[in-house]
Amino acid sequence: MVRLKDIAEACGVSVATVSRALNGLTNENKERTTFICQTAKEMGYYPNAAARTLKTSRSSNIGILYEDRMNHEYFSSLLDELRSEAERLGYDLTLIGQTGDRDGENYYDHARRRNLDGVVVIQADFDSANVIRLASSDMPSVVIDHIYEGCDCVSSDNRISMERIIRYVYDHGHRNIAFITGQPGAVTKERLAGFYKMCAELGIRVPEGFVREGKFHDPEGCTAIARDLLAGAEKPTCILCPDDYSCLGALWDLKASGVKIPEEVSLVGYDGIRMTRMIQPMLTTYRQNTEVIAQKAIGLLIEAIETPEEHKPRQITVEGMLLEGDTLSELSR
Repeated sequence: MVRLKDIAEACGVSVATVSRALNGLTNENKERTTFICQTAKEMGYYPNAAARTLKTSRSSNIGILYEDRMNHEYFSSLLDELRSEAERLGYDLTLIGQTGDRDGENYYDHARRRNLDGVVVIQADFDSANVIRLASSDMPSVVIDHIYEGCDCVSSDNRISMERIIRYVYDHGHRNIAFITGQPGAVTKERLAGFYKMCAELGIRVPEGFVREGKFHDPEGCTAIARDLLAGAEKPTCILCPDDYSCLGALWDLKASGVKIPEEVSLVGYDGIRMTRMIQPMLTTYRQNTEVIAQKAIGLLIEAIETPEEHKPRQITVEGMLLEGDTLSELSR
């Protein structure tokens, strides 16, 4: 086992200097600190996590609050990016489930008991007292895709993305555009605002019944609503789906029943999951930038953890990208 004394001898410095360098507690020359850390790594030194926690009052462990099942491709991608960014900066991740390990334990107490340095909330009931208690506490936290005043928040460009989608669909000649939303929440609210704003600007009439409330990650529900829309007296030429997974379900079901996509109806997804680039017809969709969302979220959280006196909560919006595909037809205008 490599000891601090061994590293100190190899670097020609004191054990105290090595300890400060490895724990980030030094104002020493940056080149020397880098040299010490690199030497320790090459010698195969692994710090004792328990001892480091005692010295710094930090565990280098970040909690991830995700209340739902981890089966949504967007959140899986986001979690992978959060893990990668946290590890790059020397932190580990711990998942916090829907309830703590003890009956009646709230998220804040759970995070404290686990000795977490901070928490990223990526999916939860944002109206619950349990989540609000955590986000508004002295525990450093970052919330993704929901805004609490005075808290660090990182969001996709939900409103602007929908404006861009409507403009894109409009430029392809579509005027009868239906929108199947996800369940009520901050994300749906923002996307609806963008939908109605751009429709108004472009003079697009939204017939009654063309905006339907669905659920995220629900292909069966999306398919049923799409079929109902196509059975109406006034049919949409394009249907916007709540997410790619739901859209793919509708796509495959409609094709199986003889509906031609996009000749008879166009479909547009949301999220930009990898599968949409691998199927035929390739899905027209909007990709959320999980890499940048993760970088911003972890960056804000570590700043709040390591420099609490200087940190000021911020709200950051991350721009995504519209991905062209084969499920949007070009109509004559």
